[in-house]
Amino acid sequence: MKKRVLILCKHNAVRSQICEAVVNKEIEGWIAVSAGSEPLRPDPLVLQILKDNGYGTEGLRSKHVDEVIDGNFDLIITVCDEAESCVNLLNKVPKIRFPLQDPLAFNTNEESQRKGLIGLLQEIRSELPKILNESY
Repeated sequence: MKKRVLILCKHNAVRSQICEAVVNKEIEGWIAVSAGSEPLRPDPLVLQILKDNGYGTEGLRSKHVDEVIDGNFDLIITVCDEAESCVNLLNKVPKIRFPLQDPLAFNTNEESQRKGLIGLLQEIRSELPKILNESY
């Protein structure tokens, strides 16, 4: 039976969406759901980067944490500091911080945003399997 991980980020539009896609495609034994406390729609550039790198984006959407809180999760990962307030809702679930910078927040043009997102995807692909495999 696969373990379930909830990935939280305030807006559930960039970092957590990429994490969800990576887990669900590449990390054996895990299913990911992402959510946020103030969800926005997934950024179109994020969806394009995922598509360009072979990830399906069908079904990726931003969700409020209240939509998924009743899920039976084995682990919660927060990828931004603002998501910390959400984790108090699931007191008995183990929690891990995996702080990631949002490249769309500090890059001003599309080319630098694209490069930043590709770097973020590479970081997530490198580090997230270690985090999940070491947590269980």
